[in-house]
Formats: sequence, structure tokens, C-alpha cells
Amino acid sequence: MDTVTAMHTRRSIRDYEKRAVERRIIADILWDAAQAPTTPVSGPFLFLVIEGLERIAGFGERAKQYAREHRADGVDSWADRSDFKVFLDAPVVIVISGHADNSESIQDCNRAGQNLVLSAHARGLGCCWVGAPMPWLRSPQTRQELGIAEAFEPFAAFTLGHAALVPPSRSRERPDIVWA
Repeated sequence: MDTVTAMHTRRSIRDYEKRAVERRIIADILWDAAQAPTTPVSGPFLFLVIEGLERIAGFGERAKQYAREHRADGVDSWADRSDFKVFLDAPVVIVISGHADNSESIQDCNRAGQNLVLSAHARGLGCCWVGAPMPWLRSPQTRQELGIAEAFEPFAAFTLGHAALVPPSRSRERPDIVWA
């Protein structure tokens, strides 16, 4: 699949089959993600791969609890919805971290994330960029439990798996362009 086709046909997948993704394929996708341009001081990314439906669902519940305990008073959120699944029942979650002392790491991780999403799609897999668990993933206790070294900061998280349902495409309007 060429890149332009991948950009136009990729969808955020929120419904996954329960089957695992081969580690070899995950490693290939992460190698593609690592090809993203980075700032000279960034160095390599840290890719954290979490596998297992039950384990991931448990982490999702912990992320919801963390959100409830750390929100502003009186603010309702996704964490209050019993039907909300942080990691969408995916068999794989990938967290991309960059160097904590580099102010450009968030952009580097976002570029790697876009490569990850396109690579997964080109290989026939579904993927979704998930923002809800980021505060939990950045908490010191979670970082320690998952083995994210202090030198790194989690900036992006993705679900990955075989799509059970691919949502239909939606039409998009061409963006406004200012030529200066």
C-alpha cells in the first residue's frame, strides 16, 4: 500500500478481534515508527509494548480510577462512564516515550506515532491513538511498574490489533490554505 492511500484509507479502530498480534509484526511496525524524523538531541525512542487482553483491560480500569482520583472537582469525564474502555479491548498497547529532558520529544514521539499508525494499516492491522490513559501512564508508580526509565517520558499511546470492525470513511472538507 502506498503512503498516500494509507493516509486516506486509515481509520481509528475501536473494535478488535481477540486474537494476538505476532511479535515479529509488532517489531516491524516499531522499526517503521522509529524511522520518524527526530531532533538531533533526541536519541532513540523507548517503545513499551503491553500484551494480553485481561492485563490491558485491568490497566484500563486503573487508568480510569486514576483519572477519577486526580480530576478537578465537579468535572465529569470519560472516567465516570461504566461502558468506556480506555484501551478498547485491544490485544496490544504501545506507548512511545521520548527523552524527558528534551523539549522536542513530544513532537518526535508524535511523528513516530503517525508512522506507527500508517505501518499498522499498511500491514492490515487496526490502530487507535488513545489519549485518555496518558496521565496514568505518566504517574511515577505506573512508570516504575511498567519499566519506563526516569530518563524517558510517555508522550503517546496506541491500541493495536486485528480490526473486528472498520468504521466507514467520513467525508472531509479541504482545509483552508493561507499562502503567504
